[in-house]
Amino acid sequence: MAEIIIFGSGISSATIARKLAEDGHKITVYEKMDRIGGNCYDYVDAHGVLVHKYGPHIFHTSNEEVYQFITRFDKLNGFINTVKVSVNDLLFPLPINYESIATISKLDAEHIINVLKEKFVDRATITLYEMKAVEDAKVSKCAEYIWNNVFANYTSKMWGMPIQQVDSSIINRIKVVLGNGESYFPEDKYQGLPTKGYTNLIKSMFDHENIKVVLNSHSKDILSIDGSLQINGKKFEGNVIYCGLIDELFDYKFGELEFRSLDIKFESHNVDKFQNVAVINYPADPKMTRICEYKNMTFQSVHDWTTISKEFPGNYDKNSSSFSTPFYPVTSNKNNLSLYELYLQETKKYNNLHLLGRLSQYKYYDMDDAISAAFELYKKIK
Repeated sequence: MAEIIIFGSGISSATIARKLAEDGHKITVYEKMDRIGGNCYDYVDAHGVLVHKYGPHIFHTSNEEVYQFITRFDKLNGFINTVKVSVNDLLFPLPINYESIATISKLDAEHIINVLKEKFVDRATITLYEMKAVEDAKVSKCAEYIWNNVFANYTSKMWGMPIQQVDSSIINRIKVVLGNGESYFPEDKYQGLPTKGYTNLIKSMFDHENIKVVLNSHSKDILSIDGSLQINGKKFEGNVIYCGLIDELFDYKFGELEFRSLDIKFESHNVDKFQNVAVINYPADPKMTRICEYKNMTFQSVHDWTTISKEFPGNYDKNSSSFSTPFYPVTSNKNNLSLYELYLQETKKYNNLHLLGRLSQYKYYDMDDAISAAFELYKKIK
């Protein structure tokens, strides 16, 4: 079987490595860090709390193939994410549901809920755009409050631009639940976190006789492109799967792609519980977007201590001390898409070079989408 080299050790890499290894291919995975996991990396902190270094990762999907694959390596703990939002001394569920409307509108809530029920018969969710378009003064007033106080501030802060300039695909993900369900992912059948953590999950995926993982090995020191793909200075005829920054792969010859990043600050508190839910959003805060408490997600029985993280968004800068990790591609900027296309055309010159993951494909993936994309590339290579 052919030799295959993968750069990166996140969930996309682990998925395709395992699929190819089970077909008999010899896989070498190079990881620039001193540990595996990519942005799914989690670890146990000094107080025994399992935390996610890059913010909470909550697995959710309705894709049966993805679910069956991931649960080969660990069970999901069944955690259902129930986010709250704190606005003007009010605390209510997100996505917006009937309880949220009752908290926001109080005296008008019954009227608003009845109008939505009549307008959207047999619908479980609608978009906030649909709610805003309802021709009813009280519904419109409630929708405008939600838009201005919950989403506009948060989204603008998150992306560093007015909400009108944010990619429409992001805005279209804003749902209103027509009921009292509080799941943040109301349309997904399977939800939870790996019972033993994401790092252990990915370790189990790499645990195959045909997979070799090499840490502290940056692609720029191993992979070179000069008319052909070269590994350690020698022409390589096998397949290379690249999961890193596509602009870095070509030494930023056309310029740098834009990403948003997060400065995540962890705090340990000498209490059993800091907040009643795992995630509370703070759209009105001038800098912070949310506070996450990990014990609420992992169901750990760690007494007297808990760990939270506070997230502060900013522009990605590889030289920054706070924002040196690229999180979210800024696809609302057409210049970024044009720049990405230039790099993509460069990769097409090499039949044995394959892109996988959000950094190389310049696309935000939920974890199930990342796994699904790995399945598709596996079929192509196979």
